[in-house]
Amino acid sequence: MRVLFTIFPTTAHLYPAIPLAWALQSAGHEVVVASPEGVVDPNVIDHITSAGLTAVSLGGKEELTASLAPLIAGAGPDRPTLALDPDDENAWRTTRAVLAGMFHAYYPPESVPGGRRPVLDTLVEFAREWRPDLVLWDPLAPTGAIAARTCGAAHARLLFGMDNIGLIRARTRQESADPTSGPTEDPWMSWLGPVLERYGLDFTEETLVGQWSLDLTQSRMRNPLDLTYVPVRRVPYTGAATLPPWLHARPERPRAVLTLGVSRRLLAGRHSGFPMREFFDSVSDLDLELVATLNSEQLDAVGTLPDNVRALAYVPLDQVLPTSSAIIHHGGGGTFAAAVAFKVPQLVVPLPMWDETVTARYVVRRGAGLAADPAAIDVDSMRKDLVRLIEEPSFQLGARALYEDMLAAPAPKDVVPVLERLTAEHRD
Repeated sequence: MRVLFTIFPTTAHLYPAIPLAWALQSAGHEVVVASPEGVVDPNVIDHITSAGLTAVSLGGKEELTASLAPLIAGAGPDRPTLALDPDDENAWRTTRAVLAGMFHAYYPPESVPGGRRPVLDTLVEFAREWRPDLVLWDPLAPTGAIAARTCGAAHARLLFGMDNIGLIRARTRQESADPTSGPTEDPWMSWLGPVLERYGLDFTEETLVGQWSLDLTQSRMRNPLDLTYVPVRRVPYTGAATLPPWLHARPERPRAVLTLGVSRRLLAGRHSGFPMREFFDSVSDLDLELVATLNSEQLDAVGTLPDNVRALAYVPLDQVLPTSSAIIHHGGGGTFAAAVAFKVPQLVVPLPMWDETVTARYVVRRGAGLAADPAAIDVDSMRKDLVRLIEEPSFQLGARALYEDMLAAPAPKDVVPVLERLTAEHRD
């Protein structure tokens, strides 16, 4: 069968999809990955092809850069985020509003010069011509569902993290059904209605939540929603690079890794709120090796590094974590999954963008690590926490428990027959 992936253009959304795309290709299916060009991550098309996959550029660079400028310009510590805490009864409305603004910016239903909608029309035209049997779409690229419906393909969401959109949709429906809540207008419908009408389609819930959803999150983290989920083991893929010679051998002393994530770097630059220089100074006398992923801007900001700190612009986590005793990170799904896969205790400093705070709590609750408050980072406390992760055996046991939970989910190759069956059932 033919399978079309549509992704939001960042590596944080592309990389989780790659192992499943590989599995489908290895089973003999045709796979292409479609993405807008160069808006958030300027190299996203190159990342697709460097992973051995066929890319379809949806264009839209000039139009989308202009429409997204207000969102990207807001990068920094006060930037609106898509973070959602399921325990907060009111936060979902704020997240819904931010998503509505982003959907409007990315897929504008209004007329544009020449009558075309960047990205949207290109995706629909490709789907009609290529005729996929299955469209697997990113929750932040919901026009994948529209493209699927225009060509009769089965379609499902491929979740890159917790199902925040499913949760928001469920709470929106609950609110709409409550006569005491007063008249409420779903801000997503003001975007989605004209888009559907343009293609002669009516609204169904599947347009927002898919005919089913492939879920890469651990089962104990999943929101309890009345939706159809197909669990998939998240196999860590974090890109490729040429390894420095010193990384070939096992370290002579404990190794820790510090990474704040590629997406955070792209959107927030050095405004991550993490006191890098102060933290390096606090651990400079410890008998350990700290490997930190820093780009040139971040390196300039921290100055001379202590002798026990190595800086790399980028290193695949699956190459450095097997020889590491601890990792300090921002709570991103890809970094969390890589730490789980290699049974590495975690110190999470959640920098909220999607589900980082929930991930930090989960790591602590499962005994696999510790968490720091990003609003009040104390480098001395972090130093002590790092030492604990390396020296106390209980964190190794917690990390192993997370690893065993990961293995309980079916590997991507084992999900392929499920997708074949569901596609046959749902396509027109």
